[in-house]
Amino acid sequence: MSYSATFLNLNLSSLSARWAFAFAAVAVCCLLVFIVISRFVIGTLADERLAVTRSMLEYPVQYFSSSARLNARLAATELADADVDSSSALLHAQRAVELSPYDYRFRLTLASVQEANGDRQSAESSLEAARDLAPQHWNVHYRLGNLMLREGKLDQSLVELRAAVAANNELLPGTLDLVWRASREDVNAVRSVAESTSRTKLTLAQFLLKNSNAAEAANVFAGIDREDRLASAGDSSAFLNSLIAAGRFGTAHQLWSELTGAGQLSLINNGGFESDISKNFAQFDWAFSRTEYARFALDTRVAHDGSRSLRIEFTGQDTTKLDNEVKQLVTVRPGARYRLECYFKTNNLDTPEGPRVVVADAASSWIAASEPIPAGSNDWRVLTVDFIAPSSSAVTVSIKRKPKFSYDEPTSGTVWFDDFSIKER
Repeated sequence: MSYSATFLNLNLSSLSARWAFAFAAVAVCCLLVFIVISRFVIGTLADERLAVTRSMLEYPVQYFSSSARLNARLAATELADADVDSSSALLHAQRAVELSPYDYRFRLTLASVQEANGDRQSAESSLEAARDLAPQHWNVHYRLGNLMLREGKLDQSLVELRAAVAANNELLPGTLDLVWRASREDVNAVRSVAESTSRTKLTLAQFLLKNSNAAEAANVFAGIDREDRLASAGDSSAFLNSLIAAGRFGTAHQLWSELTGAGQLSLINNGGFESDISKNFAQFDWAFSRTEYARFALDTRVAHDGSRSLRIEFTGQDTTKLDNEVKQLVTVRPGARYRLECYFKTNNLDTPEGPRVVVADAASSWIAASEPIPAGSNDWRVLTVDFIAPSSSAVTVSIKRKPKFSYDEPTSGTVWFDDFSIKER
């Protein structure tokens, strides 16, 4: 294999040749210096992280008039100036687009200037051109959809806003509020924007509930894949809590039952304490909270029926109180008559007056209560409470001990509860 090389021989023997070479070298160096300086100036002044004023840009734009970036930056700066020069801003924005017609960012700047000048039709055309150049950028779709919405083009705007939200879910809350107001509270309009993923549907459900559309909110929530609802436990639980707070107990219970797979053999859930209590979805299950007066546990060694029961060990603190530390929310039919039944067992219960099983309404006012659990050691006994359901369609079943006086003797010993049930009479 052979190689050949080409050499360029410069004859610099004459003075004129040496001068010509030196001049050419200096010219090339000057050109390189100019390029470096111009790129530095343009890059620095066009950098949006640098705060600039109109006066800082005017001379560089005149000197580097062919820079699309500087023209666009000056247009944006003029637009933001308190003393807006709208004609100059429009001139420089158009110049930027002409110099770099395939850069969507300059068309966004032009659209801002055009809209500020009251020319929404031209702004829409500029945004449509920017969208065609950069269909993957959510901010282009959002700006175009926002403008169309303000122009009264609802159907067209929803297409753009849906694309923006699908690419950036953080836009959804504000977009829902915007579409809701612009569409005069059209449920189908907000559903059109939000029903792209399970996450956006959850946000939509919360939004509809917040705006007093509980039925539609429940429909949206129920339409989300069950596994996705379980995976988004925090958001799903928050939605159920919001339904309960809004007094939609029946709807919340129906959705909760479907989601958790809870049975409907009795109005009260997990009455025998055989199932583990869900930390994520405890809305209609037993809820326990701590107190200095007693300790609560699910006992696997003592049970009336099945394999577990609820054990309450009183700690012997004086003026023992139990309020809502053990409770369950239960849905009922307003005005109907019910009987609550459960079993209790005691061991060395020493108390001025034993705890009671209490049925209370949504405002925590007592509707009915059992007789106090007797002191001493007793084998399993049945306990019943008859009550009429309030108008709120939900009651709270809890175990309470309310002292008769501001001070009474401490309560100690153990009580077990098992096999709660509620039946309509």
